[in-house]
Amino acid sequence: MAEPLGPEWLAELVRVTAAEPVASPGLSARLDWTVGGAPGGDVKLHTVVEDGRLAEAGPGPVGGDAVLTVGYDDALAILEGRLDPSVAFMRGRLKVSGSMGPVLELLRVASSPVGRSLLEQLRAVADA
Repeated sequence: MAEPLGPEWLAELVRVTAAEPVASPGLSARLDWTVGGAPGGDVKLHTVVEDGRLAEAGPGPVGGDAVLTVGYDDALAILEGRLDPSVAFMRGRLKVSGSMGPVLELLRVASSPVGRSLLEQLRAVADA
């Protein structure tokens, strides 16, 4: 099993979500993530969405449109379906600095049927 949020896990995430329908046509965003309190220390990673599809995910920042910060336990809860990303944001457990537009659109997508399917794919990667 690939370590959640590790390089192999991120590569598998991109691979399995590539077959999913486009979540939000036209949406593009470069997001940097900091996941605090992971067992090996804070994790810094990035995701790139192009035309509504996850195009890239990997370790380290890319100088994105926004920086999202979440605790490790909350990140796992989101991946396992125990915490809705929008709820995490509204409760201040998922913090955002930078451009809010793409992040708000991604939060909207996460609550849609396509987004729920993508989160199922995330769980499958986490369980693999």
